[in-house]
Amino acid sequence: MNITRIPAFTDNYFWLLSNKNNHFATIVDPGDSKPVLNTLQNEHLILESILVTHHHNDHIGGISDLKKVFPKCIVYGPDDKRIPTDICVNDNEELNLENIGAKFRVIEVPGHTSSHIAYYFDKKLFCGDTLFSCGCGRLFEGTPEQMHDSLEKIQNLPDDTLVYCAHEYTLDNIGFAKIVDPLNDLLIEKEKKVIELRDQNIPTVPSILKEEKLINPFLRYKDKVIMESVANHYKKEISNSIEVFHHTRMWKDTEYD
Repeated sequence: MNITRIPAFTDNYFWLLSNKNNHFATIVDPGDSKPVLNTLQNEHLILESILVTHHHNDHIGGISDLKKVFPKCIVYGPDDKRIPTDICVNDNEELNLENIGAKFRVIEVPGHTSSHIAYYFDKKLFCGDTLFSCGCGRLFEGTPEQMHDSLEKIQNLPDDTLVYCAHEYTLDNIGFAKIVDPLNDLLIEKEKKVIELRDQNIPTVPSILKEEKLINPFLRYKDKVIMESVANHYKKEISNSIEVFHHTRMWKDTEYD
């Protein structure tokens, strides 16, 4: 099975999974049909399914046109009326795409939206806008508690899991992470590598979960360094990991972005 990154808009990535033996493919979060159709045509692939993580238009905007070209294509996604799903999938459900050669486990990860899900197989996580390299999604619909618990689920995956997020936000996220954790040598080194990659227009994702646990402030809500940084910033005692996450997210939303 091959995984192809399809860039779109200003910073989106659509992930195309394909089986070159039988020419079947599935696409994760196709917000625009044009780059997907171009790739499918160039690679001589047949789109058999679409995997949706959440309802935002930059993740579902291309579905209608893709279905016109591939009417037998099945859309999988969460139970959400805002998504044109053919088959709804739920937490811990197994989704076996035999033609692609992938057997996914569905993981409910509410927070960015109320019905957000992720797809996991073979130490690969397609997580939409829940987790980014050195960052996480804004809480448009979910609560801090929900996002905290969703990120906790992700942290429990194997350390060598590859995180296929949906946006190229890494360099900007590092800018905020350095404010929260300015003495993190791993973070400084990561920034150098990311700048070098972006200068060559090379993507910085997928990232590796083990590294994210060391540099991503939104995964380090139990780390004393982050706890103290957040408490000092807000000039109050913050010891609960949910509150640490909540205030870290609030810090970025109100004073950085």
